[in-house]
Amino acid sequence: MKARVGSSAGPHTEGIRNYLGHDGLEELARFGVRVQPFSVARRTVRRSPRFTSEITGPSYHLVARGGGPGTLERQLLQQALDAGATVRFKAKVRPEEVSILATGAPRDQVNIVAAGYRFSREGSNLTDEEIHALFDNTIAPRGYLCVLPGPVWQSIYSCAWGSIEYNELLRKVDAALQLDWVRNLVGAAKLVGKIYGKGYYADDPYSTASQPGPLRVGEAGGIQDAVGGYGIQFAVASGHLAARSLLEGAPYVELLRKEFGEAFEISRRGRGWLDRATNDDYDAFLKKLGPTGTLEDYSKWRESRFF
Repeated sequence: MKARVGSSAGPHTEGIRNYLGHDGLEELARFGVRVQPFSVARRTVRRSPRFTSEITGPSYHLVARGGGPGTLERQLLQQALDAGATVRFKAKVRPEEVSILATGAPRDQVNIVAAGYRFSREGSNLTDEEIHALFDNTIAPRGYLCVLPGPVWQSIYSCAWGSIEYNELLRKVDAALQLDWVRNLVGAAKLVGKIYGKGYYADDPYSTASQPGPLRVGEAGGIQDAVGGYGIQFAVASGHLAARSLLEGAPYVELLRKEFGEAFEISRRGRGWLDRATNDDYDAFLKKLGPTGTLEDYSKWRESRFF
């Protein structure tokens, strides 16, 4: 429907996780998608209201969103064109006219909201190899606030789970901008625009995938990480499997189950804990994680816990 590729959230930065036992970029390449990040986060600082934990090591590949030169959207578009795809802009189709539906979160089923700002690199104290996150229900209910570098614009936004209104969440980000550590990171940078995002995860994506009609991939089918909202790996994998289903005649749900196993159930249980978590729980989580550690330490710690 759009005139060009781009993110509905506007220009911002996102991270591809790199601590789940495999390289995030290699995981995408396994499904035929090549992504060139602009940087790698080697310093990840997580905060709760009372505690801080810093992990060193290549935790995230950082990618720019928004459709401009070098962004994830532009990279994927070029790969599609190189593969021989025909891309139509300013076009509409009905779901019954397609074989695969990859439209993102359904408007009537949004249960993740993101709100925040872009700010200038000039005047900022944030380096390209660090990211920051805050777990605090007064700032990001049942979610997190993140501060991320970017090749053109840097980002600060809150991701919240539930039915919170965008403007309400944006006011919480305004409050976060007054925190000492946030003010130090933003420094003398100027706010240059707003970030608006939405998402959808299903409690049981396998049930959604078994519905009649086109094969739903990514957030169109609720195939999303319910804990952190990291969607690209889920979207790419499900898109690949949907194509295989059409080409090989294999049931889509069976391919998904073989690939993801119990991942959705583990994620759902994690989301249940986060939906109940208080700020005291976040403090206990960061205190147990410890003030400093390596990526290897964090990966081992996470293997035995959902968070």
